[in-house]
Amino acid sequence: MIRQLAAIAVWLAVVAAAMPAFAKGPSGNEAGVPAPDTTGASAAVSRVELEVVAAELARLRAEVAALRGELASVRGIVAVSGPVTATPAGPASAPALLAAGSASAATVTAAQPEQAAATVDMLRTQVEEMSQTKVESRSRMPVRLFGAIVSNTVGNSATANWLENPNITDPDPGGMSPGSFTSTLRQSQIGLNVGPIPVGGLTASGAVVADFMGGVPGFVTGTVMGLPRMVYAFARLESERTALQVGQDLNLLAPRDPTSLAAQSFPLLFRSGNLYLRSPQVRLEQKLGAGLTLKGGIAAPLAADAINFYTFAPPAGAGERSQRPAFEGRADYTAGSPEASGEFTVGVSGRYGWRKPLTELEPAGSYALDFNARIGRIGAAGEFFYTDDAAEFGAGVAQPRPAKGGWVEARAALTSRISTNVGVGLDQVRETVPLGARRENKSAFGNVIFDLTPEVAVSMEYRWLETQLGNAFVKRDNHHVNAVFVVRF
Repeated sequence: MIRQLAAIAVWLAVVAAAMPAFAKGPSGNEAGVPAPDTTGASAAVSRVELEVVAAELARLRAEVAALRGELASVRGIVAVSGPVTATPAGPASAPALLAAGSASAATVTAAQPEQAAATVDMLRTQVEEMSQTKVESRSRMPVRLFGAIVSNTVGNSATANWLENPNITDPDPGGMSPGSFTSTLRQSQIGLNVGPIPVGGLTASGAVVADFMGGVPGFVTGTVMGLPRMVYAFARLESERTALQVGQDLNLLAPRDPTSLAAQSFPLLFRSGNLYLRSPQVRLEQKLGAGLTLKGGIAAPLAADAINFYTFAPPAGAGERSQRPAFEGRADYTAGSPEASGEFTVGVSGRYGWRKPLTELEPAGSYALDFNARIGRIGAAGEFFYTDDAAEFGAGVAQPRPAKGGWVEARAALTSRISTNVGVGLDQVRETVPLGARRENKSAFGNVIFDLTPEVAVSMEYRWLETQLGNAFVKRDNHHVNAVFVVRF
């Protein structure tokens, strides 16, 4: 198209150069020799030629204007600068016009491929991004799907209470040999994030997460039909320094957990010194600056006395019968960050609630200290607790008794993709227990985690568990090996 414009420009220049000869006519020559008497015929031919040239110029002007408009709209590049006029130009103007057309053509030819490629790449990226992240919402607010496919292939040397994620060693079944081997995906999770949603000067957000550890149906192959279980479901309203949260989340008492890919449904060392509970709560968080954060709120008054079978409408337990919520609080100090060369966090937390097993109201307080530290590729974390009764958190080996305990781990990042973690935990009842009751539970673990990509990881984990009864001579051990394959999305 640019070549056509250049050719038209050359043709216009040649025609314009010939126009003075047509205008001069055959009246004579510069030497004064009279010409033959053909004035009438010559004048007639000159007028016809001028009319043809004028008509051709008008048509070419229209075509050039149309071509310029097409170039501007389709290519997004203006090929020829300045308007095209009908003023005749001398013969010397033709090379200039041709040179200008050639330069414009070269500019378009050189610029169009890069610009077109960049535009196509940008559009392709946007389409891929939308196809990956777009989740429809009736409210048209931002929604993001996330989760993990978690495969556990496990072996136990003794009788484990939960095959894929054991925390207590049960008595050996009579007449049967102990030990087990299985593979399961019940710890897989799926969730939705909602937000951020502007609310005046604040921001609202929320999340809901479920896994498949809600039990299995009473069917001959029910072990591969894991039932969904609510894990998290909460909403937050926050500013830069203050947040209000309502819903089910980790409780404020001792929220830190050891590092493990194998333990997703319940954290590693649960019932071996690691307090853990998720419950409905309302809490307020305030950042005070200089790394200090305060949190406080009320939580559902749960107690570890729920009936051990499925029911549509569970009755009120000892916590609900107290007719008052539990109160929780936490303060922590943080320096550094996971992205920095080092980090350190220390926190203290507490919970105070009531239980009403029969007719008397019984108060129960629990207190914990936790920490996390890292320098370069080496890190450590831990937690220590003391409680009057925190059976719902797994304390007292999941029994409503006074208890104490804790856990500690050491971490090392061998490479950017490979890390290893080792740790121990202990949960101990602080009073004399009957001979058949659990008195102490301890565990040790070691694992290696290999991140193939940010989304895909594999791990091998070993655990040793020992449950001791009231009779100190009765101890039950279990050696647990867990091979994990995780795909996050």
